[in-house]
Amino acid sequence: MAEHRKSAFAGILPNPQLPLSREKVKIMEIKQLEPKDKVLTFFGEFKSATVESAIKEIVKINISDQEYLKQCRQWAIENGQDPSPAKLTPIEFFLSTYGGACYDGLALHDVLESSNTPIEIICTGKIMSMGVIVALGAKVRKAYRNTTFMIHQVSGLSFGTLREMEDTVAEASRINEILFHIIKSKTKVTEEQLKEVLQKKKDWFMTAEDALALGILTDLM
Repeated sequence: MAEHRKSAFAGILPNPQLPLSREKVKIMEIKQLEPKDKVLTFFGEFKSATVESAIKEIVKINISDQEYLKQCRQWAIENGQDPSPAKLTPIEFFLSTYGGACYDGLALHDVLESSNTPIEIICTGKIMSMGVIVALGAKVRKAYRNTTFMIHQVSGLSFGTLREMEDTVAEASRINEILFHIIKSKTKVTEEQLKEVLQKKKDWFMTAEDALALGILTDLM
């Protein structure tokens, strides 16, 4: 009597009620991207060009993974298998930055947050200013132990007429509220701590251990 063997599809066993000669389970040849193809790095300032490049890479991986999931589901249905979504390997996004433009940083934060492919942020070196906001776009946030973090209020220069400068200040206040809301909603940082940053106009530096305790990180490397 022929022995039953594992099929080519990981985790799926041939139907023991049927002889192997009558089994018609096809081999699933489609594959998702290799983990090495899901490693992204961002070392520098958040500005239009650099953020655009990062977003393009994230979108490309998402498109590839969604096509992979679609083909997995189709294969499973055609072969009488469980069509539950396959598990996707995450994007590893290495980040080191002093910060940059608020609008561009928020754009990258939102793309990280809405990615269908899981994303793990790996912080290294320095995560400052908008870097903290961008990192908070991912659910999994890791850091090497010697990484330095820094939070501060929105900063910039204003020129022009008094009215124009008033409009600039008002917009800076609006952006600052958005950034502080992200921090409060995704970490253990309190309203009082952020008010102190605002009132004393200070840069709040912290270690990776501090960032972990405050919920800015989910794990240390």
